[in-house]
Amino acid sequence: MASKLEYLLNRYADKTATPAEKEELMRLLQENSNDVTVQHVIDKMIAERPVTHEMSEKTAQAVLQAIFEADETPVVTLETTPVRRMPYWRIAAAAVVLLMVTAAGLVWMNYNSKTQVAVKIKNDVAPGGNKAVLTLADGSTIVLDNEKNGVVAQEGNAKVVKLKNGQLVYAKADAGSVDANAPVTYNTLSTPKGGQYNIELPDGSKVWLNAASSITYPTAFDAKERKVQVTGEAYFEVAKLVTVKDGKRVPFLVDIKNKTTGKDLGQVQVLGTHFNINAYDDEDVVKTTLLEGSVKFSAIGPGSAGSKSAILKPGEQVSASHSSQLSQPIPVQTDEVMAWKNGVFHFENADIKTVMRQVSRWYDVEVVYKRSLDNDDPLFFEVTRNTNLSDVLRVLNLAGGARYTIQDKKIIVQ
Repeated sequence: MASKLEYLLNRYADKTATPAEKEELMRLLQENSNDVTVQHVIDKMIAERPVTHEMSEKTAQAVLQAIFEADETPVVTLETTPVRRMPYWRIAAAAVVLLMVTAAGLVWMNYNSKTQVAVKIKNDVAPGGNKAVLTLADGSTIVLDNEKNGVVAQEGNAKVVKLKNGQLVYAKADAGSVDANAPVTYNTLSTPKGGQYNIELPDGSKVWLNAASSITYPTAFDAKERKVQVTGEAYFEVAKLVTVKDGKRVPFLVDIKNKTTGKDLGQVQVLGTHFNINAYDDEDVVKTTLLEGSVKFSAIGPGSAGSKSAILKPGEQVSASHSSQLSQPIPVQTDEVMAWKNGVFHFENADIKTVMRQVSRWYDVEVVYKRSLDNDDPLFFEVTRNTNLSDVLRVLNLAGGARYTIQDKKIIVQ
């Protein structure tokens, strides 16, 4: 069992595990959670995979105990009872290894019914899904999650087609039905809290919208430039488009807006292809992260005069405050940035409010804090977004030890 477990853990940590291997790994961890073999495999992983994340002794002990002794020890004692006597650095390292390697599967593990997890549930909340509203050029709206697959509208020379799995496509009309004098019209795709959607723009570029986000775009792009507006969070894969006359690349520009005020927050000029924009109103800064190619971010506003712009390399992120002060590009973990698109919550060294802002958008809930958060430890965990809110909070409890109550579309942090 040891060699198999080690193989599966390493496959999972390297993000190369197949769905069948993930399922087998979670089954082995569930069936052997108290086996000394599991502990030995973790010791080996600690030696082979140095862990640099910081975690307090209290939190580390809580995580290890919850994983290894979940069927024996109630959560209320996790804060003070260590799993076993070992140097603190080994406790912390083992806890981080387990959280970062197995937390995505913790929600699948059926702990013994005697286990007391500090999440009180009065009304559980289902995860978000493919929900969006399409606003047409004439101001009329279409609730896409209520529409059947197929053509939902005709805008200018394009047919708007809803596909399965939450995707909208703009298909060019047949040559014989094209109106050369048709005016340029604009559509807006908006997701509510608890929604997400994917759109293929008229030029073939693909955009994924996270919850509480929007994109406004022309139903046909001209040969001079392609410009769209976004609010909230969106991931772009921009198609290459060149002019027929001289073969020059048609630029793609993204204007970033404040959803509430309409204020300009910045502009991204696409020099490459794959990038993510996070521009929620309740976040302190606007973040642009490049995954592939090259982009140029320009701050807009009174504070941008001295900052001007920044060109990003793959793996870099630039931030602009709401007063338009621009940071220097920095390298970031793109797995964490792209977690939402990949269907997971993924946090490394995050504070509880950062986590809760994402959770509240996806589950469309309010968060109420009943205690001070000043002394809370940073959080490290990963869990699927495609599960009920209570499952996410159970994993969050293991990662940080806080108590949560779900009541009337509210999360109460205690």
